[in-house]
Amino acid sequence: MADGQEDVKAPEAAPRGRSRLVPAIVVLFLIVSEAVGIAVLIKAVSPAPIVAQADEGDDGSGDGEEEPISIEGELKEIELADCRPSNRMSGKFVTYHIRVSALVPAGQYDAIDDMVRARKARIEDGVNTVIRSAEPKFLTDPRLDTIRRHLKTELDRIFGDEGLIKEVLIPELQESR
Repeated sequence: MADGQEDVKAPEAAPRGRSRLVPAIVVLFLIVSEAVGIAVLIKAVSPAPIVAQADEGDDGSGDGEEEPISIEGELKEIELADCRPSNRMSGKFVTYHIRVSALVPAGQYDAIDDMVRARKARIEDGVNTVIRSAEPKFLTDPRLDTIRRHLKTELDRIFGDEGLIKEVLIPELQESR
């Protein structure tokens, strides 16, 4: 080499495969550690499952007859109506299929069931009247609060007692044009 200059070599670059592998491993480690941390946190804050136990007097044999569903031990469900009223309040003719049930006191279930059978036509007429006179916005409300309230008022009028029906349930309301 001329004039005392040494041949300076360029530093060698690290192999390409290894330089991309290290950040990928670090990112993978961070993702896995975050997932483990979230799983531990969820396990720590979630409540323990409720263990169901059978009644001591229930032998599991059953007598073949189904009892109406009991809610909180004091209320039972009773089906009141299944009808197809129409509504023209939006300017269009719309037919609905509605099923209406109610929560009633368990001690009065048999008496109320007899009243429902005796007043079936009046109950269906009341349900039809409420749906026919309802504003379209009330029929598209997700919880149907206004419709439930109007039905409860109408049913209280039909039964002649405001304490019989505790809550109106609408398990089905389908619209067809």
